[in-house]
Amino acid sequence: MAGGRPRNLSDDEILDLVDRLEDYIANTDIPIVTEFAYQNNISRDDLYNYDEFYALRKTAIDKKEAQLERKALNGEIDKTMAIFSLKQLGWSDKREVEHSGGADPVKIIYEVVDD
Repeated sequence: MAGGRPRNLSDDEILDLVDRLEDYIANTDIPIVTEFAYQNNISRDDLYNYDEFYALRKTAIDKKEAQLERKALNGEIDKTMAIFSLKQLGWSDKREVEHSGGADPVKIIYEVVDD
């Protein structure tokens, strides 16, 4: 990271955290980036500000998304919590339909509501 903010972590600390994050992802059913940061006494922002963690963060988030979906479909976890967590990852239960034919297109947004 040339320029920008000063680095809080040394190169050795980064390498150690990379190893620990790899282990955490491999050995945690539903990895949570913030939980890893808390458990390792670092700021969540550090995991997002260092390029060295980018690929592992993406892997953790991808695994979390897949596990939440699979476990919710199998009834292994609370569906409301799974929906909340998946929405935090960018999922949406809104559908957008655009109708054209007039002077201006009409956009209709449907929102799915759980009973």
